[in-house]
Amino acid sequence: MRFEAQRIRAGAFEMYALEAAEKATHHGLNLFSSFERHAVIGAYWPMESELDPRLLMHALARQGYRTCLPVVAKKNSPLTFRLWQVGDPLEEGTFGTQHPPAEAPEVIPNALIVPLLAYDADCYRLGWGGGFYDRTLAAHSEIKAFGFAFGAQIVDHVPREAHDWPLQGVITEEGVILPRKQHVSALQ
Repeated sequence: MRFEAQRIRAGAFEMYALEAAEKATHHGLNLFSSFERHAVIGAYWPMESELDPRLLMHALARQGYRTCLPVVAKKNSPLTFRLWQVGDPLEEGTFGTQHPPAEAPEVIPNALIVPLLAYDADCYRLGWGGGFYDRTLAAHSEIKAFGFAFGAQIVDHVPREAHDWPLQGVITEEGVILPRKQHVSALQ
């Protein structure tokens, strides 16, 4: 499933990466307008064909939000986050990532913009399988997490395990996808 999801994402990236990032930025700004100004919004430095959140991060910073990037401290541990905005220096990180240097202040974000390979209508995400975002959300359940993806990355069902955390929504160039309602019978 990861290989097929990566192929679809790469095709969407090749066809309309900048246009999709601009449209998704508009939808993301509308979504985050409900957050207090000066809230800390974490995102990711894009790799390969991931939808680029840097336009959104720059727009959020201009509106008074603080932005940060994740740091992979070590395998099988939650992510840590350091303040960062467009133009600040970056260092090479683990797994080909980029992150702020050690002197950048460490923070716990109020919300996260997370990358993904695929997502479903329940807003579960398929990542690379390292579990970093799931461990982070388990350690900080107060963080609101939103995927940032091309609309084409939706699938019928993302396989999930007990440790997988659903997202509060997925920001795409088409709009913000919210989890479909789960119908529970009151007579059970």
